[in-house]
Amino acid sequence: MQLIKVSSWCSNLLLAGLTLLCGPTCAANPPMGDLPGGAISASDMSDVAAEICRDHLLDPRAATLKLPSGYRLVLAGEAAIANRSLAAVLRASPQYASYALGTLCFLSVGSFVVDGTPVHSVSPMPVAFWWASAAGPRHADMRGKVEWVQLGSWYPSDTQHRAAILKTDPMAQFVEIDLNRPEPNSWRLRLVLAGETVEAEVRTSGQRRNRSVGAGPGYMSVPMSGGSADYFSVYTYFGHILQSAQGVWRTTGAGVFSDALAIPNESSVFETVFQEGWTSRSGLYRFVPQQ
Repeated sequence: MQLIKVSSWCSNLLLAGLTLLCGPTCAANPPMGDLPGGAISASDMSDVAAEICRDHLLDPRAATLKLPSGYRLVLAGEAAIANRSLAAVLRASPQYASYALGTLCFLSVGSFVVDGTPVHSVSPMPVAFWWASAAGPRHADMRGKVEWVQLGSWYPSDTQHRAAILKTDPMAQFVEIDLNRPEPNSWRLRLVLAGETVEAEVRTSGQRRNRSVGAGPGYMSVPMSGGSADYFSVYTYFGHILQSAQGVWRTTGAGVFSDALAIPNESSVFETVFQEGWTSRSGLYRFVPQQ
């Protein structure tokens, strides 16, 4: 995953096998590691043909979901200290300094397995998630960076596996969602929400390059919000491939994403980000252990 993911249990022999199966990309990235024990549910995603993300500013009043205890959203005014482009937008429109930083991502997933059972009724399966930059206390089971909180997630309304998906992602909503590739280096996406629809055409170009996660396997932890604010996910991952992308995004109706795209000059700060080829494993945990 973009933001935008373990002690290793893979031997050198397994790594060699991965190299034979998926080529130099896997060899350049460490295998996934172990998740903390005691997960409520564990899931695996692989054969990711696309992860397309668009950062944005959002009015915290529009994201009225309850945050985990001790967490707060990171505001644009804070982020602008290290981001000259964002600082320029805020100088021209200072009212947005109190807005939060969000990211909306679409995935094309070839394989999605929850607790050992495949849950992708079609392959590839479109998925979308909405995160916001946040800060708060770490739980002992968290791994990697904790920089985001989940505000929403969406899966196809015609899936036959709602119960399994909700077990690993209790924030899941089931809606009309599509992500397809009409031709090489071209993607179209659509997400239909109550009150507004998000659409985009995205083209990729240039050299594909591996995303390094450092000397060890990749980790990240993401708390949830709203009625699921007692939960967080831990991700371990490898294999991200980056490519330059240009996206034309639009919305119809009214809602938080329509408001975000209407902010003057916001497109000068937030570009379309494209990644592919990664594999991840995630576990769902509670901040307070179940009795």
